[in-house]
Amino acid sequence: MNTIALDNKTYKNIEWYARQNNISVTEAAISVLNSFLDKIKSKEHPKNKFYISPEVKALEVGFKCPEGLSEDYKEEKADALMEKYL
Repeated sequence: MNTIALDNKTYKNIEWYARQNNISVTEAAISVLNSFLDKIKSKEHPKNKFYISPEVKALEVGFKCPEGLSEDYKEEKADALMEKYL
């Protein structure tokens, strides 16, 4: 049997839960911890939710911006439109 240390507030809360459910403090602590652990285990990581085919994964090469790319896209767009229509 292993022992865990709890602060007074946590112990009082578990003790209250045990009294409400007519069980021992040990049983209450086990019940609460198991419930918590079940919730953690049931949460699936979003990356594992969908299957991504190897063909699509192969496209994951990243994107490198050109050297002379301006950070002001609005200005570049305006320049391109001026060239196109004037």
